[in-house]
Amino acid sequence: TRYVITRGERGFVIGQAVHSWDHDGFSYHLKSLTETIGIAAVFKPAQVLQSSQGEITAAGLRPREFRHERSVGIDTASFDWVRRVVAYAGREASLSEGTQDLLSMYYQLVLLAPRSGAVEMPIATGRKLANYRFEVLGEETLNFPAGERRTVHIKTRSGNDIIEMWLPVGEGEQSRGMPLKIRITDRKGEIYDQIADDLASTETQ
Repeated sequence: TRYVITRGERGFVIGQAVHSWDHDGFSYHLKSLTETIGIAAVFKPAQVLQSSQGEITAAGLRPREFRHERSVGIDTASFDWVRRVVAYAGREASLSEGTQDLLSMYYQLVLLAPRSGAVEMPIATGRKLANYRFEVLGEETLNFPAGERRTVHIKTRSGNDIIEMWLPVGEGEQSRGMPLKIRITDRKGEIYDQIADDLASTETQ
């Protein structure tokens, strides 16, 4: 899945994110490459690479290794489900069932397909282990150039940032593996949208 990344209410295109997802029914391997493009790449070149691999269980994804590479360094998290610990940043923390990493969380949320209430999910970022609460805001229909899509809108907070996702609804939509749209509102109120490429235009929804 390729995403167009825009900034601000006018939807100025600044980058792209390409997600790949391979599995054989027992194990999975996820990759995500995010980079600035166009004029944004000239003035502020940036590239972020994430990868996650692990097992597929009846409860969804169970990560084993997570890697987050960017210009300031590399963060990793190693999940030991036998000892029930996750290792990151030179320390270990207790590992509870359902814990995800920064990349696998997107796929896990689509697999869980929540319709109401909230989803509590511990997430290892490579720098910390934190509990995220994803609040379900309800079903919404988004209008894209490629047509209408039924979604479930969820929201969480990460530090001073607000993360919103629109998860696909409908038969076969879960096979996408990723939300149709992701919005991050940072501490300054700046909006960054990621919209699936086959649905996107340069306008935010």
